[in-house]
Parts: sequence; C-alpha cells; structure tokens
Amino acid sequence: MQKNLFILLISVFFFLAHACEKDNGNDVGNNDNGNDTTDVDTLKIHSFYFHELEPVVEAAIDHEELEITASIPPTANIANLPVTIEYTEGATLSPPSGFAYNFSNPLQFTLSKEDESVAYTARIDYGEDDENELLSVRFPDLFRDGDIEDNNVMLEVPFGTDLTEVLVELEVSEFASVEPESGSTVDISSPFDIIVTAENGDESVYTLYTTILEQETGVRAFWIPDPTHTPFLSNYEKMVEGVELASELNFNTLYVVAWAKTRTLYPSQVLADHSTYQDAREGMFTPDYQGMSDDPLADLIQLAQAHDLKVILWYEYGFMARWGSPPTPENDRLVAENPHWVGINNQGEPANYNNSDFYYNAYNPEVQQFLLDLVMEGVENYDVDGVQGDDRMPAMPRNSGYEEYTINRYKEEHGGEAPPANAHDTDWVRWRADILNQFAVDLYDAVKAHDPDLLVTNSPNPYPWAFNNLMQEWPVWLDDGVVEIFSVQCYRYNLPAYKATINEVLSYYNNHGDGNLQRLSPGLIVYGSAGLTDRQLLFDKVMYNRSVGITGESFFWGPEPLADERMKRLLRAIYPGPAIFPDF
Repeated sequence: MQKNLFILLISVFFFLAHACEKDNGNDVGNNDNGNDTTDVDTLKIHSFYFHELEPVVEAAIDHEELEITASIPPTANIANLPVTIEYTEGATLSPPSGFAYNFSNPLQFTLSKEDESVAYTARIDYGEDDENELLSVRFPDLFRDGDIEDNNVMLEVPFGTDLTEVLVELEVSEFASVEPESGSTVDISSPFDIIVTAENGDESVYTLYTTILEQETGVRAFWIPDPTHTPFLSNYEKMVEGVELASELNFNTLYVVAWAKTRTLYPSQVLADHSTYQDAREGMFTPDYQGMSDDPLADLIQLAQAHDLKVILWYEYGFMARWGSPPTPENDRLVAENPHWVGINNQGEPANYNNSDFYYNAYNPEVQQFLLDLVMEGVENYDVDGVQGDDRMPAMPRNSGYEEYTINRYKEEHGGEAPPANAHDTDWVRWRADILNQFAVDLYDAVKAHDPDLLVTNSPNPYPWAFNNLMQEWPVWLDDGVVEIFSVQCYRYNLPAYKATINEVLSYYNNHGDGNLQRLSPGLIVYGSAGLTDRQLLFDKVMYNRSVGITGESFFWGPEPLADERMKRLLRAIYPGPAIFPDF
C-alpha cells in the first residue's frame, strides 16, 4: 500500500514539472514580457495597436472568431496606418508588424509556426468624433472676427453698425456641425447662441455678445484731383453722384483741388493777371463747364452743404510748377510772364525734387504773394470751409535757393557773404526753412483775418523726411498753431511700414502743438499704380489708427476708386455711421 502511494506521488511530481516547463517554454510572443500562459501549440496575436495615432488606438481581439476590430479617429488615414502587433514567440507573421497598411477593407494577418498556422481578420472602421469646438467666428461684411474666450464670443463694432442682418462664417471641429449654419445671415443685436455638435452628438454652446462703440469724432475725408484723373469736376451728373457717395459712406470732408498744373478750379483773375491767360476763365481746369451754373466750385459747394459735407480748397501744386520737365516761357503760362520765378538749385539747374517735380522760387516774395492772393481769391469768392497746403506748400527742394534774388537777399542779411555751395549747410538750411515757415504763418493769418472760422489745413509728408527733402518743418507749424487739420501722407503698401510711419508721425506730433489727435487725419492710399489697395490692408491700417487714438482718415483719392463695390463694402464696415466733425 505504501509503495503504491509513493509511486503515485512521484508521478504527480513529474507531471507538474513537465507542465511548468511547457508554460515557461516557447509559447511567448514578441514583446509580451513572458506573460503568455497558453499552450505551446496555440498561435495567438496578443495585441494589435496603431502606435502613431494620438491617442494610440488598441484593437479588440476575438480569439474564438479570429477577428481584430477597432475604430479610429475620422482624421486618421485608414489607407495608410502603421500597426504594431505582438504575437506568439517564434511564430512568423504575414504581413509583418511595424509597417503601414491599407485597412479600407478587411485585411488578414496569418501566424505560422512549424506545421501550424492561424489567420486573423482585421476589420478597421472610423469611429464618431467627439470634438465640438468653435474655432473661429468671422463677420466678413464687418471685416471683423469674434474673440472666443471659453464659451463666450466677444465682438466690438463701430457706431452705426446694423446688427439685424449680419453674415456670419463659422469654423468648427472637422466632423462637427454648427447652428446656425456657416454663411447664414443672423441678428446679433442681442446675445446670440452658437451650438456646435460633435459627430457623436455631444453639444457645446457658445454665446456671442456684441458691443457697439461710441460715435467717433474725427475728420473723414478724401481728395478730389483735377479732371485728368476724374470727371467729377467737369461733369455735373458725376459731381452729384460723387457727393451722394461721400454722404452715403459717412465722409464729412472733401479736399477739392483748386490749383494744379498752372490751372485753377474756379475763374481766377489773380492767375490771369500774372500769366498769359487772357481772362479768368481761360485758366480754369474746365473753362467750358456747364452744370447748375457755369462754375464747378459753386455747384460743388451747394451740393456738399445739402449733405452736410465740408469743402476745403486743396492747393495741390503749391509752389511746384510742373511735373516731368522744367518750366520754361514756352510751356508755363506763369514763367512766360515771370521768368525770374523759376527756382534754381546748387548745380545752376531748375530746382527740382527727384528730377521730376520742378518748382517756382518759394523764397521770392512775389511768388509767395501770388500764392497768397490765389488762396484768398478762393476764400473770398466762395463759401468754403477752409484751405489746404500739402507736400508742395510751403515747400522747396533741399538743394534750391541759388536764384539771383535769393542769393542777393542772403548776402544782404549776411554782410555780403554768398550762400554756401553745400545745400545742406546747417545755417543755410535754417535760413531757408525760416522763410518757408514764415509763409505758413502768413497764410494762416491772412485766412483767419478774412474769416476766423475758416480752417487752415495741411497734408505734408512724414517728418523728418519732409524736412530733409522738401524743407517742410511741420513740427514748427504745430508749435506756431497754424495748422488745424493735419493729413500727413502716410502712403505705405504694407502694414508694418504703415505702423512704423504712424509711430514716427506721432513721436513728433505728440511733442508739438496741442497734441489733439482729432486734428490728425492720416492720408491713406486707396488707388495707386497697381490699382485698388488691398481692402484688408486698408482696414488693418484704420484699426491701427484707432489703437493709437487716431479717429479719422483722409483717402487718396476719390470718388471713383471709393465707388468700387469692394471698396464700398469696406467703407461701410469702418464707417457704418456718421462721425462728429471736431470743434476746433
């Protein structure tokens, strides 16, 4: 009996030992850390996962049905999915682990070892996405985006914006839907819910809050050039359309050219008296004009006043005689009568800037008086709101001042010493700049003596460029208080350059005069050699102005470029309501 019991125990011991050997032997898959406890003859895929997805997706494995199933994110590329597979150690897998495969259709993975093989079928599909994020809220007609903060969307719009029918464009998570649909017209006059629904049905609610900014006080203007650029001043119907456009787009000021190319907007006896024009009408831009009257300026004033628009006479050419070629008695009506009016530079040639802008001698009192008389003729004969000089009045090329009159005047004031040959000599520059600065004072005093309510304005180039090239020392004009609206020509073709120019202008503007930013209405280019300016760029310039406290702009030029439907859309966005004209 005892002997039989001993033999039974020995048999059990060897059976258990042999079983342990089998469990710790060859039935261990790749990278499974020896945790497989299946029989050595059983071939298995232990894990099947897509390691490059974020987060990693591990498939479910049914060893009885020999099926592998997984749902991957909708953003994954099911036709090119790298896969990592762990399986019985010593077995061969086909196709192998670690490569990318096309799982658009069921794909078999076969394990083989010695005479055994087993095939698993991988069935991979797309799962439903749970993302329901609102990525952006755009209002293209307003040129504005909502600012998304948590589940709130904040929007600021200018005074006068119509909030009842606003086009909205919404961007959400890739597989989500949104209510209202992107591209809808919505009423945002009160808090407005935007519901984003994920593919799996989860919802996220965002609420839009709209703030209307206060009504602006500022100068909104555009320049109207001579009839070689626009029919505005030569065709009454076009004039009516242009004025109505200015009113519709909430401008409040028109800078209308009064003097250019030795011609005037209005009949000028002053011009006739100093030139070879036979009478006051011959020297007009449009001597044969016919409208409500025979005077384009009179008609414009009547139309503008009916729309509460101010008219400011823009003496565009100022002291400049011609563009492109020097003035001579043969090509210039003023020089034909006054040959000594031609400016001369330190090379003994007609004074010019950039070999294109040729000047009369602005240091000569006769020339200055002619310009003063021309301006006073305009303000005395017409009910205008003001006058404007620009980058040519007062101005002279830096290398000018070598005319006989100017040389003799300098000698009289300097003990017979002639002006320096170096046009950039500090004292010589100072002497000439003082003459031009005094003209700015004389112009202001003459206009104000006639009517204190008339505005004296200017549109020079940015400083110090204006001084270094054209002797325009406008910080001194501000200190002297002789400029009431300041439309510095900030013509730049990209936003960084514009910002830099505005910052430069402000660095001088804020340190001279009274620093009232309502006087500042920077000149923005609307139409140039490349055609219309990019609308988004123009909008960004205006927004930058607002960010630094500037509340007005002056556009070069109109009305035709501003009548373009694309430009009108922009202007309706930045000027949806009228501005208050500053009280100077």
